[in-house]
Amino acid sequence: MNYFSALRFKAFFIALIFSFNGLIAQKSPIKFGDVPITDLETKVYSIDSSASAVILCDYATLTYVYYPSGLKTMFTHHRRVKILKKSGYDWATFETITRGGTQESILGVKGATYRLVGGKVQVDKLEKAAIFENKSDKNFTSHKFTLPNVQEGSVIEFTYQIQSNYDTEIPTWRFQHSIPTLWSEYWVNAPNFYVFRLHTQGYEPFAISKQEKSSLMLEGSSYESTEYHLAVKNAPAIKEEPYTTTIEDFTAKIQFEIAAYVPPNGISKNFSLTWENLDEALLGYDTFGKLAKPDGAVRDIVPYLKNTGSDTLAHLNKVLDYVQKTVLWNGDASMYGSNTRKKLLESKLGNSADLNLLLVAILKELKYEAQPLILSTRNHGMVNESQVLEKRFNYVVAGVLMPNQQWLLLDATEPMCKAGSVPFRCLNQQGRIVASGTGEWIEITPKEKYTFAQSVLVNVKANGDAEIKGDLLFQGYAAMSMRKVYQKEGDKALSEYLKKEYPNLQIKSFKVTGQSKYEEAFAISIDAEVSEAVNIVGERMYIKPSFGLIDTENPFHNKDRKFPVNFGYLQDDLSTIMINLPDGYVVEELPKSVKALTPDKMVNYTYQLFANGNQVAFMNKLFVKKNYFYAEEYHDLRQVFDFVEQRNLQQIVLKKK
Repeated sequence: MNYFSALRFKAFFIALIFSFNGLIAQKSPIKFGDVPITDLETKVYSIDSSASAVILCDYATLTYVYYPSGLKTMFTHHRRVKILKKSGYDWATFETITRGGTQESILGVKGATYRLVGGKVQVDKLEKAAIFENKSDKNFTSHKFTLPNVQEGSVIEFTYQIQSNYDTEIPTWRFQHSIPTLWSEYWVNAPNFYVFRLHTQGYEPFAISKQEKSSLMLEGSSYESTEYHLAVKNAPAIKEEPYTTTIEDFTAKIQFEIAAYVPPNGISKNFSLTWENLDEALLGYDTFGKLAKPDGAVRDIVPYLKNTGSDTLAHLNKVLDYVQKTVLWNGDASMYGSNTRKKLLESKLGNSADLNLLLVAILKELKYEAQPLILSTRNHGMVNESQVLEKRFNYVVAGVLMPNQQWLLLDATEPMCKAGSVPFRCLNQQGRIVASGTGEWIEITPKEKYTFAQSVLVNVKANGDAEIKGDLLFQGYAAMSMRKVYQKEGDKALSEYLKKEYPNLQIKSFKVTGQSKYEEAFAISIDAEVSEAVNIVGERMYIKPSFGLIDTENPFHNKDRKFPVNFGYLQDDLSTIMINLPDGYVVEELPKSVKALTPDKMVNYTYQLFANGNQVAFMNKLFVKKNYFYAEEYHDLRQVFDFVEQRNLQQIVLKKK
């Protein structure tokens, strides 16, 4: 929205545009078309010798310019990239989005590719015909181009401007990407009648971080302004790592949040909403608050769901099961309903909000103290309590206040996800109960663990062949995951799962139990043969006691890590493998039984082997007793998992009698 449009316009603005463009040129660390020969000759960078490409410079400015239609922002972006390998060619393609139809427009798109040919610089310019626009809907337009004739060793660059009527919005700037960035710089000059809050995140230090008084010429008058100048030097590539939410939570960036509009001669407007304001706003939405209220359709359902016993948890599971079976989830995760209650019950298909807001409405009609709880899923990012932003959330579940004054969470999207458990995607630290005047933050703490236990008997033959019979038991989140696999295509899907998880096993047969009752473990009884677990050399037989049944790879490959490890839930992993040795052999060497712990004992690993006659008992136990580890704890955590990997490479040595 343009809050400055009521100001008078003067022809002076034309001169201001030219002075603005000159200002950018003075500040820019690079000039379009002026590519040093050294950038073309360089083949590797010390910041990351394995990089497929390197951003040499990423530079942007934003300032305000007055036009006849009102005040606009002008965002200018100039990027230069060195392509080192074919795998870095994707960086030659760039896409940006403009919003609101005519509210934003893209200007001055230029691009070029630079190559050394016979010792001379060859320049291939981006043609206008290679710039494509696609209007996905009335609100968004994509602008996409690929720079021409890119090769290994090329340097590419582009620049463009976006003119926007959204004068209270300043684009977020990322200082870090999936490839290294040698220099990233952002200048913003905003008039002081806009009051912004700055939110920075990431682990890279600022080479420049300034906030200084300045001025802007608007409609022929000078206005006080604030100039923000930030830069990061030698930012390493940031990439996905195991057990994180989304990498966007940890990428170095800066965001501007509008707090207030204070015009020189006008009415001030405060944008600083409170969480209570947001609660009230959501409860007033037809796609949220209205769907969380009981209506005639809900009152028709409730007589069949009344509690006839004293077990509250059992009754809640009955209601949850009804919604799960009555309306199927279409796979779309959302905080807002997509249909009216009537159409939802007719179609029997809806998004996550349709199902969970229906669940809230039914629970309210059943006289439970039920409210919606909004959250951000793991792949959407963490929520910051200091920023009252609706867009931070993308999901809603049902919450029921129990007699012990604790909130019990329910989600109707996943069959066999019982009351008190929410899908793994929802395990993202905290959420907010949305209620008029009584909204509150609560921790989203999983009530169940991820538990896997296996008990297996292995018969090893004199020729090195081995047969396996045993049971694989999945409980808690492990059982939810397996039931999800099984419900897709039954035994066929499970057979594919077993092949993928146990590539060394040749499954002869398997039997499943507990697939339809969440009170029970999901169990698989297997009958299989195993390869590559036994090796015979002369008089000796070497046996890997895990027989490919235990995942021994350390998931934490990087030596260092700057951001936390978030498992989501607690984990218990227990394996008991009884090994019948072949006739004619005796144990010559048995790996030592050991334990490994993190200093706080929150990760506990036990490796035990016992020999008794012609049988060896092997027990492998790993317990993760907390779901969140700070970056400072990473080395200790990695050391334990490395120990697990190394220990399971040990072998039992048998010798012929």
